[in-house]
Amino acid sequence: MLTKKTICTLAVGTLFTAATPAFADPPHWAPAHGYRAQHRNAVVAKHRYPTPVVRHVVVRRPVVVRRTVVVERPVYVAPAPVYYSAPAPAYYGEPAYAAYGGGTALSTLGGAIIGAAIGSQIGRGSGNTAAIAIGATVGGVLGSGRY
Repeated sequence: MLTKKTICTLAVGTLFTAATPAFADPPHWAPAHGYRAQHRNAVVAKHRYPTPVVRHVVVRRPVVVRRTVVVERPVYVAPAPVYYSAPAPAYYGEPAYAAYGGGTALSTLGGAIIGAAIGSQIGRGSGNTAAIAIGATVGGVLGSGRY
C-alpha cells in the first residue's frame, strides 16, 4: 500500500514539474498571444467623473383668475303627439293571383291542347302517341305558369 502511494506521489510531482513552464510568461522577444497581445498598448487612464450639475428649482404659485364660464347645452324637447282623424288602415288578405304566376284551369287546358297539337306535328309513326302525350304535358305545365 505504501509503495502505491509513493509511486502516485512521484508521478504527480513529475507531471507538475513538467507543466510549470506552461504557467510562466513568455519572454519579451517571443510573439505575443492571448492576453498580452490584446493589452499591449492599452492606455490606463483614470476616469474622472464630472461634477454633477446643480439646478435650482424655482417654485412660483400660479396666478388664478376667476372667470364665469357659461356652457350652453342643447335642450331636448319631445315632439307633440300626432293624432290622426282618418280611420285606421285596413289590411286585406293575399291578392287573388299567386306570386309564382299560378294560372287558371283554362290556361292549363289551353296549354295542353296547344302542346298536343305541336306534338302531333312532330311525331311520326308509332311515336306519334308519345309525342302527343309529351306535348300535352309540357303545354299544360307551361300554361299553368308553375314551372
